[in-house]
Amino acid sequence: MRQSPNKGIAYAVVGCTGPPDTGVRLDEEVPVRPSKYARHLTKIALVCAIALIAAACGGDGGGGGGGTTEGQAKQGGSIVIAAEQWPECLNPITSCANASWLVWVGWMHVMPRLMEVDTKGNYVASDLLVEAPTLDNGGLKENPFTVTFKLKPEAVWEDGSQITSEDVKYTWEVIMKTTGTISTTGYEQITSIDTKDPKTVVMTFKAPYADWWDLFGGNSANGVVLKKAAFNGKVDLGKEMQTSYPFSGGPWTLKSYSNQQAVLVRNAKYWNKDKVPNLDQVTFVPRTEQSTELNSLRTGEALAAFPQPTPAITKQLKAPGLKYTSGVGTTYEGLWMNHGAFPFNDVKVREAFGFAVDRQGVIDSLYKADFPDMKVLNCAGWVPTVSDWCNANDFADMSYQPDKAKSILQGAGWTMGGDGIFTKGGKRLSIQYSTTTGNKTREDTQQLLKEKAKAAGIELVIKNFAATQLFESKLPKRDFVLAEYAQVAAPDPSVTSILAGDQIPSKANNFSGQNFLGWNNAQATQLMKESDKTIDHDKRRSLIQQVGKLERQDVAWIPMFQKPLITVWNDSRLAGPIGTYTSTSYSGFFNMFDWSMK
Repeated sequence: MRQSPNKGIAYAVVGCTGPPDTGVRLDEEVPVRPSKYARHLTKIALVCAIALIAAACGGDGGGGGGGTTEGQAKQGGSIVIAAEQWPECLNPITSCANASWLVWVGWMHVMPRLMEVDTKGNYVASDLLVEAPTLDNGGLKENPFTVTFKLKPEAVWEDGSQITSEDVKYTWEVIMKTTGTISTTGYEQITSIDTKDPKTVVMTFKAPYADWWDLFGGNSANGVVLKKAAFNGKVDLGKEMQTSYPFSGGPWTLKSYSNQQAVLVRNAKYWNKDKVPNLDQVTFVPRTEQSTELNSLRTGEALAAFPQPTPAITKQLKAPGLKYTSGVGTTYEGLWMNHGAFPFNDVKVREAFGFAVDRQGVIDSLYKADFPDMKVLNCAGWVPTVSDWCNANDFADMSYQPDKAKSILQGAGWTMGGDGIFTKGGKRLSIQYSTTTGNKTREDTQQLLKEKAKAAGIELVIKNFAATQLFESKLPKRDFVLAEYAQVAAPDPSVTSILAGDQIPSKANNFSGQNFLGWNNAQATQLMKESDKTIDHDKRRSLIQQVGKLERQDVAWIPMFQKPLITVWNDSRLAGPIGTYTSTSYSGFFNMFDWSMK
């Protein structure tokens, strides 16, 4: 899974010919451009621009990047897209939304949102808004901190009824009151939403909130606007939207969903006529074994896919008719430890384990041949290609040193057993290590790390789960010991939703929150909260990097690397700007409305 629960679910420089192009300059103007206090927001928008590598790789020797049709795009037609993972449920408000594939096959195409992130990592107004709020246009105000969103007069739901400020307020109430809501971070800072004008949303906050653009949109996992009339005013939607969406405010409408397929059809009532889809229908089908996924592309059953990087995948994609793009983006892989479970409830064990993990060895063995510029990631929650939040020194000291791992354990009272595994208090240092079943590269990673950890006296016992079980049940209920999955670093650096002490899911809070680790460092939580209300970029960076140091001090989790991200399609049958969004958290499918049959 490419997980994006923090605000969103990339990647190391790919091995394509030609020099990399960052695609954005820090002195470039961006859409959000206020003044004075707003100048701080401008600076944030500037430095948050994602430096994407737009390297386009041709699977059949040609250039990638999608290409566009000349003249008028062909109207009509249906296509099939292969999905590597399959969401168990569709609710964007609950733990269902921990699965990034829920976003990519579901609500992203159907539900409206306030702000969006463009291909360069800038926060911009979505189709729903007249313009992005700024100080200059009155959209941002201080004392109290207020954000005003002007909704387009022409914005309507699928039945022609108006999308109004009441829908936004209702969504806020749902997020705050739904049993098992995925996260209330940021939303709990809102004190009121004024809806006197149906097309004006006035949000008043307790204090300045720097990440306002990720509320009801942006990179947020629950960044949607719901149709109030579709639920008769019911605000606890924990059991709703399991297999259907009773409304649409996007380019597509979800016609049907099952374990076999998700069918999206054109929303002819979509108000942005430039984004009314050319295609009649897009059907996502689960092809969770990558060999099956790639074979479906070769045979023409599926015309596009978003495969995870695996050894020799670039060679496998060099097939007649196929093209692909890959580039640096925002997703990072990690090893996530449950601080409430033995043995990771001991910081010394977490420290020793960090020196028993051969991060560089994983890259060299499994990724280097296809992606020669991949590097170990040494900041925990950010990536070097998204602004300057990442302090690449945080985990730089943590390399594979099995003797050092042994020394740390011995100093903490562990003794080596006759089988070469440490013991303490009658318990062996045996760790259950989980990831998604069927992900060949992660399974290969597990085997490599298992052998390397054994040399440090640590036993890894592999027990994997289906993606839906891992991300929608095991992690939210903290029913795991060690898990490997990916997160997404949004343009805004807030990590409060995934690391703050008050975001730990439990039975008492109906498993709300995304701090699956259970990391509960009061100082770090305070720094995160302070960062969230700090507008000045330099001051905020200082706060964020203090959080990073505390993550390393506690070995909260172990960052691995940024991941390559790939969109592949059948170039002989599909046309359009395919691959444009490959390196974003939105996936390569985001702009399917612009695709057409050749």
